[in-house]
Amino acid sequence: MGKPQPLTFADLRKRASLTQRQVADLLSVTVTTVSAWERGTQVPRLTFSQTEKLLDAFSCTIQDLVNATNQRDPNT
Repeated sequence: MGKPQPLTFADLRKRASLTQRQVADLLSVTVTTVSAWERGTQVPRLTFSQTEKLLDAFSCTIQDLVNATNQRDPNT
């Protein structure tokens, strides 16, 4: 059996039932920025405070978030 694919940033967001707009508002960034993170064209450069907010909103670990930012969304 193959190794499970790590979750993408979009997977984490969708699992938390959040829209790109909600994530953007939470982190005080634009929807375009969140979209770029999900497409893998930009890497999130988050403050500690933003990281805490995102971990809480996504209910994930820092390792989940790091792994997700290294994955491109295959649906884009």
